[in-house]
Amino acid sequence: MAATQKLVKDIIDSKTGETTNKRRKGAKNSETAAKVALMKLKMHADGDKSLPQVGPRDF
Repeated sequence: MAATQKLVKDIIDSKTGETTNKRRKGAKNSETAAKVALMKLKMHADGDKSLPQVGPRDF
């Protein structure tokens, strides 16, 4: 019974140790974070709707 409790405690301790390593999800510095935010903004940009969409062959 004591061996089972020790095994369970070891498993729980190993699971909590993994979450501390994976916890860092932020940027390494603010400059990189600003670049990523700008790229995400540009990715979803639609542009001015009043301008006609003319391709290179439509002239």
